[in-house]
Parts: sequence; structure tokens; C-alpha cells
Amino acid sequence: MAAKKKAAKRSTAKRSTAKRSTAKRSVKKSAKKSSAKKSAKRSTRSATNYSIPAVPISGSSRTSISSMPKSSGGSSYTSRPASKSSGSSNGIVVAVAVGILILGILVVSRNSSSSDSTTVTPTPAASESAAPTEQPSAAPLAAHEPPVGIVSLYNATGATVNWKTPAASEGITGYNVELSANGNGSWVLVATVPATQFKQQITKTDDAGWAQVKVSTVYSDGEVVAGKVHGLPGSWS
Repeated sequence: MAAKKKAAKRSTAKRSTAKRSTAKRSVKKSAKKSSAKKSAKRSTRSATNYSIPAVPISGSSRTSISSMPKSSGGSSYTSRPASKSSGSSNGIVVAVAVGILILGILVVSRNSSSSDSTTVTPTPAASESAAPTEQPSAAPLAAHEPPVGIVSLYNATGATVNWKTPAASEGITGYNVELSANGNGSWVLVATVPATQFKQQITKTDDAGWAQVKVSTVYSDGEVVAGKVHGLPGSWS
């Protein structure tokens, strides 16, 4: 009986020892799991701690961004001062503004000068009453002579004055037929006929008084040579 009791005690002790070892193992495993979780949390926190880049100022150069994770202790970030880049950007802006202002002044001055230079002064129109340009006179001819064979022949309406071309026929442009009432020295041109015509009709208007008849040769150089004058009784036109 005593042996059975001893064996029972030993088996009980072994069982309790096994339970203790199992409990210890479970405690160790749970401790390892908890430590692994804590280390994972720590690594997650440390991984999430990153540097946020500063907002760049317009015209400034890019700032360097640190991508290395920082130690735990918050998600605060730091940025480098951009005083030099902001100063250079301000200088660039001022230079651009000055350049635009100078360009505007040049454009305005060019426009004003071009408007002054393009002023057109109207030229006065030629007057209609202006004297015509005198044509140069022809070269003088070698000879000038009056018409020959001048005679007046009566007819039903008056009389016909007849003549012949002179020997100096070169340059003749026509003939003038003129009348003078009562020989008062004032001649009235009745007609100017071409060089191919050798007669001119005149009309008797009254039996009173008398008239003188004259036929002249007209040359191209302006010379006019009168022929022999003869008279007719009455008034003529």
C-alpha cells in the first residue's frame, strides 16, 4: 500500500511538473508574441515618421527633401530657410518689371514719332483758270508773201471774195478775210479759212456807205502778210 501511495505521489508530481513546464512554455510564447507585436508597432511608428517638404516660394529654387525616416517622437518636420532663393527671386521679378516698363516707353515713343512723320500735307489742286503752257514757236520761214489776184465778184446774196496762193507757199496755214467800214482803219475779221480754200462769201447789209476788203496770208511761224486792199459800195459783213 505504501508503495502504491508513493507511486501515486510520483505520478502526481510528474503531472504537476509537466503542467508547470507547459504553463511556462505558453507564457514564454505569449511574451514573445507580445514583444513581436510591440516591435512591429514600433517599426510602424518609426516608418510613418517622415519629413514633409516645405512649400516652395514662387521663383525660388527647389529645396532638398530628406526621405530618411526619423526616430520616434512625433511627426514634426523641418525645412531649410529659403532666404537666399527668395532674395534672388525678388531681384528677378524687379528686373522683369523694369524691362517691361522700358519696353512700353519705347513702344509709345515709336508710335508718337511715326504718327508725326506720317502727316501728309495736301498739295493744292491746279487751278482751272491757270494759263496754258505756251507752245514753242515754229522755226522762221525763209519767205513770206501776200495772196495774189484778190477780187470780189457780185452775186445774188452779196459778193464772193477770191484770191490765189502766193509763190512763197511753204508754211501757209490759212487765210484771213477782213472788212473795214468806210475806211475808218478798224478791221473786223469775217473768217479764217484753211490753206486749201481760196474764196469767201460776204453779205451786203445796206446800200449806204462803203467798205474795204482785205485778204492776208497766215504762215506757221506766226507771220501774217496782208494782200492788196480794194473797196465795195455799201455796208458788208
